[in-house]
Order: sequence, then structure tokens, then C-alpha cells
Amino acid sequence: MHYKSIPQYTKEINGRSVTGVFAVHGNLDSYNDISVNGSFAQRLLDGSRKRARFLWNHMSSNPPIASIKEIREIGRDELPEQVLQHAPDATGGVLVTREYYEGVELANWVLSGIKAGDIDEMSYAYDVHKMTWEDRDGKQIRLLQDVEIFDISDVNWGANPATAAVKGMPGSAMPFAMHGEAVETTIAEYVERLKNRREFRAKEGRTLSTSNRNRIKSLVESLTAVKDDLVQLLVETEPKADPLLITQTYAEFQHIVAKLNGAIAS
Repeated sequence: MHYKSIPQYTKEINGRSVTGVFAVHGNLDSYNDISVNGSFAQRLLDGSRKRARFLWNHMSSNPPIASIKEIREIGRDELPEQVLQHAPDATGGVLVTREYYEGVELANWVLSGIKAGDIDEMSYAYDVHKMTWEDRDGKQIRLLQDVEIFDISDVNWGANPATAAVKGMPGSAMPFAMHGEAVETTIAEYVERLKNRREFRAKEGRTLSTSNRNRIKSLVESLTAVKDDLVQLLVETEPKADPLLITQTYAEFQHIVAKLNGAIAS
């Protein structure tokens, strides 16, 4: 699962109902991705939209804060002006309308923050089912062609693998399991990008640059140190056997031995 965040492009606020664009097609984003028109459509039509939830900060261990009323792809003509100012190359996007629950403190808090303009980012969790790679000015770009949404979230800052590891970003504010998954995803995606870069350069008869090789060496050293720390944590937290269970098991073993030796009747 991956995470991607953008500014909150709100189209309409009507009471407790808020409509906004959470994904933009056609523009190169800060993740070196470009989603294409229609990339969300098939998964929305086949029923996966019914499993999507609207959360606060991807807190999947908590109930949703709002009920999703609509998710649909839109063309460039429906994009808010603020989207076109931010992404002039945009060709469309994905819109969500959600209604924040009444009588729920967190939902009220988030809705108030949106209306005040203090909560101004959204993020979504997704899987990519189909993509292609393209080289643009020496940069490897992912063209996302088939995307499945798991959740859409209001966030203070983008809670995603690309930012969770950056100093000052709220990795610790994420659910513990998600934080661990984000770390794993970040490393896996980084290794995959390095492999793709190596293959791309190999076609041109080149190899990885010295700076990239140095980064890999530094990462290996860091991961080796982290591995030692994690192994030590596992050793220190190894569950201790229950003394009573050990005694009972040993007594049963002795009983079986005695039977086998004919000391007691079967």
C-alpha cells in the first residue's frame, strides 16, 4: 500500500458536506508520478469504492470521521481554479464528497479546521495494479494507469512513506502498524527505483553515479545498525515460558516414560 498527499482542493462546503479533489491527473507530482485520466475509474466501478473509508490521518484503527457520498473521476473542465494554478498541466482528477458525522468530537474538530482553513491537506492510501515507466529528461517517471483506493484522509501534513522518514514529519503520529509498514514500503520503493535506474543506465552503457553508490553504502550501514537494534529488541522481549506449564509438561513426560518402562499400568 502507498500513500500520496496533496493540498486540499475544496470545491464546496455545504453544512457538514464537503466536496473536494484529492488526486490530480496529468501533472508530474513530487513523487515523480503521473496518474492518467481513467486510472481510478475501473476500480471505482467494480465495487472497490464501497470499501474505501474517509479517515483522519489514515488512522485505520479508528472508525471513519465522515461518510463518503461520492467518489468519481472528473475532467479538466471540473477542476477548481486553484488546481489549475498549482498544476497547469492537469488533465483531470478524482473528486470525493463526504459528510462529517454529527455528535462525533473528532469529526466536528476536523470539519471546523477545514472551514477555518487550518486543515488544508488530504492524503489517500492506494495500490497500483498497472503502471509503466517513462524517461523524461533523464528522470524515471511512473505512469499510473490502474489505481485502487483504500482510504482518503484529512491530514495536518502528508502521512506517507515519502515524508514519514523526513525529519520533522509526523511519522510518530501515524498508527504504530502503519508507521512500520511505511518504513518497509519506503525502503522497498527506494530499492526498486535504484534497480530501474541501474537498468536504464545499463541500456546506455553507463552505471550508477558515484553519489548514488555512496548513498547505497550509507543506507547499507544504517540498515545494518538498525538490524542489530531490532534483533536485540526481539531477544529482550522474547516471551518467557510459564513455569507452571513447564512443570505440568515435565510431569506428563515422566508419566509417559513410566508407562513405557512398565512402572505403571496403562
